[in-house]
Amino acid sequence: MKRKLQPEYNSLENIKQFLKTKTSMDCSIQQDQWVDDGEMMLTAGKQCIVIKKSGTAGAKVVLKENNIVDIRPIAPSTYINTLTQRGILAMLIHAIISGSQNKVANEVENYLLEIQNN
Repeated sequence: MKRKLQPEYNSLENIKQFLKTKTSMDCSIQQDQWVDDGEMMLTAGKQCIVIKKSGTAGAKVVLKENNIVDIRPIAPSTYINTLTQRGILAMLIHAIISGSQNKVANEVENYLLEIQNN
């Protein structure tokens, strides 16, 4: 889910501060360790905002360019994230937890609609 935000939201720190005013979920800037759909490798040094509702339900916000962000559902726990990477067990775990991850990602997207650049 890509969104173009207002020019003043051109940094992860500014976006994180905005999100902290909207949600009681944990918001932090972290190294991006989550593989996205279509991406097979991680980029070293890349950071993202992680919004964590629980160990299995969360979202990440990646600043793509200037003030364009990409919002993705994730499992914030590195242990759970690793479990959902490969194999049949991974597919099962992903199927169970993906609904709550999508809810968090949609909630974050709705917050960011307030600062979207139309």
